[in-house]
Amino acid sequence: MNGSIVSIVLFGVSGLVALNALSYYSHRWMIFPDIVWILLLGVLYGGVSHFFDWGLPELHLNPELVLYAFVPLLIFASTQKICLFNVRKILIPASLIGSVGILISMGIIGATLHFLFDIAWLEALLFGAIISATDPLAVGALLHSNENVSPLQKLLIEGESIFNDGFVVTVFGILSLVLFKGESFSLVESGGSFLYHVTGALLLGFALGRGARWLLKVWHEEHFTLRTNITLSLAFGSYILAETFHFSGILAVFSSALAYGYKPKKDDHNKHTLRHIWDYFEYIANSALFFLLGASFLSQASFESLSASLIIAALLLLFVSRFGALLALFPFIRIEDQKLSQKEFLLLNFAGARGAVSIALILLLPGSFPLKPHFLSLAFVMILFSLVVYPLIMQRILKTK
Repeated sequence: MNGSIVSIVLFGVSGLVALNALSYYSHRWMIFPDIVWILLLGVLYGGVSHFFDWGLPELHLNPELVLYAFVPLLIFASTQKICLFNVRKILIPASLIGSVGILISMGIIGATLHFLFDIAWLEALLFGAIISATDPLAVGALLHSNENVSPLQKLLIEGESIFNDGFVVTVFGILSLVLFKGESFSLVESGGSFLYHVTGALLLGFALGRGARWLLKVWHEEHFTLRTNITLSLAFGSYILAETFHFSGILAVFSSALAYGYKPKKDDHNKHTLRHIWDYFEYIANSALFFLLGASFLSQASFESLSASLIIAALLLLFVSRFGALLALFPFIRIEDQKLSQKEFLLLNFAGARGAVSIALILLLPGSFPLKPHFLSLAFVMILFSLVVYPLIMQRILKTK
């Protein structure tokens, strides 16, 4: 037992030192963001633990760990930096891309898998929905240290990512009921279920966020330790409570963070300290998540069953599905009555990195589902490609005039 504890402590210490080294060299080389280097380090660890008998444990990405530990923390961390007043500027385009855009993308992927690879319609659409979601955890990590992206562009990209993740989780639930529980599909009932998930989550999150501020006011507490306790409770409590009532936990956390607000009545030392604490939470959680994602690549994926043509088609669909959805919605996407520029359009497209949430949803599928291993392996390939290649393309786009 003591040996295990010492090993865990040594692993943690080594990880923190490695994070500092990765941060230093990534800033010097300016090739990838820190988080991509951590992902690649995870892939390296996964390869060593999988192919060499060096006593290193193989790491697996647990869906409950992603959805109940990482998602609330990271979404709250990124959302609390947003001013509620500014959200109205991107609310309509973000909602449009995060709902209609997902349906278009899901249709493109589903139709391709159905007609070219003979996958049944419902199964193909299920995978299309899962992989169409741009992971807010991944997107936030890629944009976090990028000073070339304007605040409004970041707001649209991150806001749309959170909205479409909430939408995808709802669609995933509906399709899962039809596929695995034998329930019949009804457009009216599905639409009602979607409104219930979204409206309930937003109202619950708003009530909890304002309730947290009211508690701090009643208790006259300004110290950063107490504010940290409240905000941590708010992040995890809003997610778990929303999921208990079958609302969207992701949207509930988003709403609670907005309602809590990042602008205090007075800006003081405690507020600055709290902000730094949450920045550190975000940094550590993102690092752990991306390392786990990379390390799980070989331990949980199985590539023997994937043909080269399917992999190539999947990587093309990664781009084509989102590009097609954005292109179809382009005439309707406006920010403060201004259409997106060509540069903003391309940036929005290549900011659509996929991530661990898609893997978590696939892992939640029943073990008896015959396509689960294929979907998981394909998703790993598409996610790693988007996380490694898309940042390079984004850098080129941002350098253009």
